[in-house]
Amino acid sequence: MSTFRSFACAVLLLAAAASHAESVALRAEKATAGVDPQTSTRYVDVVLHPDSRQALADFTRDRVGKRIQLRSNGVLLSSATLQSPLEGDSFRIVAGQHGFAGKSADEIARGIMSGGGLTVDDESSTPGDIPTRSVKRPARPSGG
Repeated sequence: MSTFRSFACAVLLLAAAASHAESVALRAEKATAGVDPQTSTRYVDVVLHPDSRQALADFTRDRVGKRIQLRSNGVLLSSATLQSPLEGDSFRIVAGQHGFAGKSADEIARGIMSGGGLTVDDESSTPGDIPTRSVKRPARPSGG
């Protein structure tokens, strides 16, 4: 009976951990592709919308020392262990050895700006298995 009890406790702990997996949707003000002239490394520079800056800072504050993933349109762009909260207004995503999952830096930048946006999530999660917290968009002024 104690084996069953131990197994049941382990299952409950795993379920609790999985329920804490989270994702945050971010909006970019600007995403620009580039190439480092010295190394020929491709990159995308991203400037976040102000409300996304706070959302990213809040999300990463409790995850220092843990791994997170950055995606756009379902494409994994980066996976890293946080050394500190991400509290700035911009960052650079550098292509790995095989680029951005077969996409060019220009394609990634255009995807970010055309509504694909960015999501940041816990590394142990996969897209679709965790709830995504969207950043509230300000109301657009009505024009006439």
